[in-house]
Amino acid sequence: MNTPLRVIDTGLNSARWNIAVTAALSELHLGGSLEDTLRLHCYRRSVLLGRHQLLDDAVDRSFCARKGIEIARRVTGGGAVYMSPGVLAWDLVMARSAAASLEAVSTKVCGAIATALASFGFAARFRPPGDVVIGGQKVSGSAGWHDGCSLVHQGTVLIDADLEEMARVLRMPVAADIPLPVMTLADGGSAPDFQSVANAVSDAIAQALDRRPVRGRLSTLESDMATKFLAEEIGTDEFVEGEEPAHSQPASLPA
Repeated sequence: MNTPLRVIDTGLNSARWNIAVTAALSELHLGGSLEDTLRLHCYRRSVLLGRHQLLDDAVDRSFCARKGIEIARRVTGGGAVYMSPGVLAWDLVMARSAAASLEAVSTKVCGAIATALASFGFAARFRPPGDVVIGGQKVSGSAGWHDGCSLVHQGTVLIDADLEEMARVLRMPVAADIPLPVMTLADGGSAPDFQSVANAVSDAIAQALDRRPVRGRLSTLESDMATKFLAEEIGTDEFVEGEEPAHSQPASLPA
């Protein structure tokens, strides 16, 4: 466990800024300017569209406007995802050569998430290809993709969230006698402390990858590149509405 894994926590920010930071980390790692990095972060209330989704098919735009829920678009594929401050998110950016395959990384990371949640008393288990479930309900989802010599793996843990609002935003059918396919750690009681979960998750991921976690912070280079991506593409209404510039490869595992 001598190989370091840089761990940073960028805290609570807007959806478009968070997506821009992910893009910056991927771009810098691909160019050889960034060591393998695990970023922890969280979002203000928002919905993240997949790169090729039609906005009005995927989310209830008018409901989002009334409730002050930000709409953003990822630079990768997949379906729409609801985010809020009680949802822990992570980006893992690492050398492709350090991983046997994307599926192997997903198995290690999701197993690590299950182990971290088990330390708080939850009967969590990995459900391939990218979920962690408790009693059959998803509490964590993840996806990944290759970009040249880099591998990027992203995911979330639902610590606490308004699932009724999530269902409304994402146009999910809801029936009183049918449980939602997802749950939060707060369901049925109090959730563990957010920072405690974040620390357990980052330590478990590092251990699963046989890495030594080294705490750091977002660099000026990373911040400046994220600001550039935000201004030129990711933060623009045109990009969110679905007008076409392409930036990265689509996700190869479902969220």
